[in-house]
Amino acid sequence: MSTTPPPPGPDDAPDELQERLPAPPIGPHSTATSPLGIPDSLTIRSEAAAAVGAELLASGMASYRVRTAMARTARALGLDSFTSIVTYTDITATATLNGRYRTRITQPPHVGVNVDRLHRTQRYVELLPEQGTTAADVFEQLARIRARGPLHSRTVNALAGGFACAAFAVLNQAAPLEALAAGIAAGIGQAARRTVQLRAWNHLLVTLIAAVVAASVYLAAVALPTATGWVAGGPGDHMGGYLAAVLFLVPGFPLITGMLDLVRSDFSAGLARLTYAGLIILGAAAASWTVSLAVGIPPVAAEHLGLPFAVELPLRAALTAIGVLGFAILFNSPWRIALAAAAVSMIANSVRFVLGELHVPVQLATFAATVLVGVIAYVIARTQHVPRTSISVPAVVIMIPGYALYTGFTLMNSGNIVSAAMVWQEAVQVVIAAALGLALAHLATSTAWRSAAQPS
Repeated sequence: MSTTPPPPGPDDAPDELQERLPAPPIGPHSTATSPLGIPDSLTIRSEAAAAVGAELLASGMASYRVRTAMARTARALGLDSFTSIVTYTDITATATLNGRYRTRITQPPHVGVNVDRLHRTQRYVELLPEQGTTAADVFEQLARIRARGPLHSRTVNALAGGFACAAFAVLNQAAPLEALAAGIAAGIGQAARRTVQLRAWNHLLVTLIAAVVAASVYLAAVALPTATGWVAGGPGDHMGGYLAAVLFLVPGFPLITGMLDLVRSDFSAGLARLTYAGLIILGAAAASWTVSLAVGIPPVAAEHLGLPFAVELPLRAALTAIGVLGFAILFNSPWRIALAAAAVSMIANSVRFVLGELHVPVQLATFAATVLVGVIAYVIARTQHVPRTSISVPAVVIMIPGYALYTGFTLMNSGNIVSAAMVWQEAVQVVIAAALGLALAHLATSTAWRSAAQPS
């Protein structure tokens, strides 16, 4: 057995796109059992297949798809079998060839979300021939994919976070001033996060810094107009968008893919992803609550705007598209994928809103909406040759009750244990409903998902 350590130096940061320092080269690593001078040996082929999996895992792909891609690559490389165990941060795989076997452990330097890289890597695997691919071809293609820079500039990235959180604020009934403050705070917070990510710091530390920056900027943004008399009341009267200002920190990708991993019985990967997501949510909630405590202004829920249904429905549809488009850009999605995710979510979230107006429980409405997302994403994925996850996860992120999760934390710290438990209960049920809706869509449209067999 050989262990491949993470290449030295910082690379991709955890959640959204960031500008990268020079990435370490992708290629085989010399071992005592198989020197690099022997082309396409068992060792080199197994390393090439594992490198594909590491690229997909580092880009946010669920573990089942990672295993499927590695197995397909292994067949194209002429290996007899390639059996793997994929967790959130590691890949352990055994390859066989002509009666010999080799087990290896691969660890991506960082695990995050990069839809462009995920899309290009998966598309490359889909186009591989059944036989005849060489390890050199695989390493060369992966190097080309990794060499691609960010699709969106720092300014566009920050604006995407700002517009997304401003849209989420209005969807959570925030007033215009509160939504504007949330957008400004989230944009500056995302810019701060992206800057800190370049240092390859601990994920939780990056989250805490970004949350403190966003929360502080929000308070300053509502204090200025109230202090000058432009807006009536004090800062404490305009806290309806405060929690929305840190919604760009909600780890939507690991939260949804973690639940999908559990459905596929990938418990080690699923539990690890959900633990990571929970840690990030708690970190962001704790930081925003601490800032509000320090200034003595507790966050409060926004009052219902009371808009007519004929006005609120198209408004929510438009805001949903803006919010999902913003998050898709944060995930480094190409424009066509980002726009497709926004359109899908606009349709599905409108259905969810109408069901809510008909007094359907929010969990059931969310379940129905995410089933719709999964089915439409399947059709787009088949016709446009893009990963289904790149469409479905951003489209569902807006249905994740991050606002409620943060509110529950605030209520708990204020001593309202019963209210916090009720808010958290509904939020967790909505998250489960969203994941099960996507899972049902996968089960209904994919023969491989319905099978208990594992890729090999």
